[in-house]
Amino acid sequence: MAPRLLRLHCRLTPFFVHQTVIELGLAKVFHEAIEEGELDFLVGRTVTIVVADIDWQFTVSLVNQRLAVQPAVMEPDAVMRAASRDLLRIAARKVDPDTLFFQRRLKMEGDTELGLAVKNLLDSLDMDSLPQPLVRVLDKAAAVFAAE
Repeated sequence: MAPRLLRLHCRLTPFFVHQTVIELGLAKVFHEAIEEGELDFLVGRTVTIVVADIDWQFTVSLVNQRLAVQPAVMEPDAVMRAASRDLLRIAARKVDPDTLFFQRRLKMEGDTELGLAVKNLLDSLDMDSLPQPLVRVLDKAAAVFAAE
């Protein structure tokens, strides 16, 4: 049920709304990493995130010291593809991306080194440093998707 509602939401909501929300969230989560240059590997590079089960995607790159989100580009440097449930579980730190990769539920295409750098960055996130309201939302969303 949740993926169907999410698919409907993504189709009905203009992309700029998603773009704004995602950029604000990424800025908050990766503020320190951006300041310390840990995301410099994304300058001039594009990573497309494909949420396969809801047929929705977006591309992320580092532009002027901020993570910029745009609709999927024609030829991204790397593509990471998974179901919404699995992406939420990764974000909520309920599952290790390597586990999903070896189960073939997280797929990477294109520049593997870039994809691994993104995956390693996600692995290095400290949930204690994230805003607690965000952690609670991720936990609840992961629980809802896991129950289905």
